Amino acid sequence: MLRLLTTALICAPFLHAVDTEDHVRKSAPVSSATGMILNADFGSIRVQPGDEKRVEVEVYFRGEPPSRGEFDRMLRDFTLDVVPEGSNIRVTGAFHQGWKPMLSAWPLVFGHHPVCHNGQCLEYSSWLREVEYRVAVPHKFNAQAETSGGAISVSDLKGEVDARTSGGSLNFGHIDGPVTGRTSGGSITLASGNGRALLRTSGGSIQIREVGGDVDAYTSGGGISIERASGRVKAHTSGGSIEVREATGAIDASTSGGGVTASLLGQPKEECRLSTSGGSISVSLAKDIHVDLDASTSGGSVWTDFPVPSDGEKHHRELHAPLNGGGPVLYLHTSGGGISVRRAG
Repeated sequence: MLRLLTTALICAPFLHAVDTEDHVRKSAPVSSATGMILNADFGSIRVQPGDEKRVEVEVYFRGEPPSRGEFDRMLRDFTLDVVPEGSNIRVTGAFHQGWKPMLSAWPLVFGHHPVCHNGQCLEYSSWLREVEYRVAVPHKFNAQAETSGGAISVSDLKGEVDARTSGGSLNFGHIDGPVTGRTSGGSITLASGNGRALLRTSGGSIQIREVGGDVDAYTSGGGISIERASGRVKAHTSGGSIEVREATGAIDASTSGGGVTASLLGQPKEECRLSTSGGSISVSLAKDIHVDLDASTSGGSVWTDFPVPSDGEKHHRELHAPLNGGGPVLYLHTSGGGISVRRAG
């Protein structure tokens, strides 16, 4: 009976909760600024091109508070600053009095996943469902965005983009510049980047359509797919397959939990390495490529349609041979499958 009474007392304030939403809006003139730096307590972030002369920020809140008064109290506790700072417009969104010590905050987040960091939880977590930053910047602008919890989306900018979140996905549109993305728990997608792409996630897949520069992609728990890259490709995953459909530079790809598929259509200037502990390797090479093939497998055979010295055997566990006279080393190794090396087209 006492347990039921305690639960009823905790839940009583939310029996008449009504879906409520509101927003806060601020802006600042660009003047001589060339970039935007955004730091958010938590919440999702969406950055896209807008007015060429201003940075405009809207923060939307949605939840089911026990009363409108409680919702307004949350809004008063939140501050949004959009101010010029050197060559940047700095955007800061933060709650102040709503953070409570983690051990004392549990009744406030009963039945819900709390928003916590640095040993404190946000008391509005019991009913606050969504916080979203909608940011409009000039098309030609650098953008740096960071949040402690939420997805980040950046689309169609001409400049350098850097996005970091402690828990959420990253989605990049067409970025005419280098891209850096880091998340502790979510997938990453990039439509296109004209420059280096550095992408890191601790728990999700990475999908890249096109990059006009080097690619450095790492994930601890998902697959990696790269459609086209004109620079060096470095890809590593501990829990999925790797596919590089078209690359013109050197490739360094390794996985512990899947196969590796790659198409190398240019002449690499340095060593290429593809390895896996749990799958096969399939490589398609330009017909006139010059490499020294170093291929071995512990769980299958090595096959190629390039002309190589033959000992009469059709199946080999290892194959070491120069292709088209030789060049940089093409190292291929798997412990759990076969290896196929074929001429493209």
